[in-house]
Amino acid sequence: MELELEKFSVMLLDPTLTDQMLKEELLFIKQFPIRAVFVLPYQVKRAKQLLADSQIQIGSFVDYPFGMGTVAKKAFETGQLYRDGATIVQTTFEPENMFIEKHVKQTYEALEPISFGVGRLGLVFNTREMLEAEKERLFKQMIRFSVKNVSLGMDLPIEAAIYDLGMFRSSGGGRAIIQINVKAPTLLDLELLFQAGADYIGISNPREVLPLIAKWT
Repeated sequence: MELELEKFSVMLLDPTLTDQMLKEELLFIKQFPIRAVFVLPYQVKRAKQLLADSQIQIGSFVDYPFGMGTVAKKAFETGQLYRDGATIVQTTFEPENMFIEKHVKQTYEALEPISFGVGRLGLVFNTREMLEAEKERLFKQMIRFSVKNVSLGMDLPIEAAIYDLGMFRSSGGGRAIIQINVKAPTLLDLELLFQAGADYIGISNPREVLPLIAKWT
């Protein structure tokens, strides 16, 4: 199958990334018409500035990385990210709270109106440390809440990513838009991920992957 750059996001989430390093990465990425670049919340304004003359969207995460904040804290951060220029905002949940249906539902219902007319709102779950039964329970919960955008994992091994995609889709998540975030994929890996049900793929090694994709598109 043909790979499309518009189906890829770059995850620049290393907290040791200096402003100069961020600038160099974004100027490189700007050569490729990808979907989005995800950065840490305090880097959204800078990323917006550096990508101002491109169509690449800016994404970031609320309450990242621990997801332990209150609904009010998540709401404040969501609004701030949109004001700073993010168009894709995803909310993080701590493991203890992601299985409390009332908490997740209240949080999602509180944040969704903030995104109306501004950008996409989604939920992000690091499935890497979760047991199979926990994943199944979580995926079914997301489907009941009719969550439209879901981001799974951070630097997932390819085998785990394919497994998670299959489990989510088989749980009834056919309508949700899924971004799966993987570690060091090959071109064949990327094809397999799309075949398994990924809508978008997040990569953290753009200098290795993007030129290869561009060569074959």
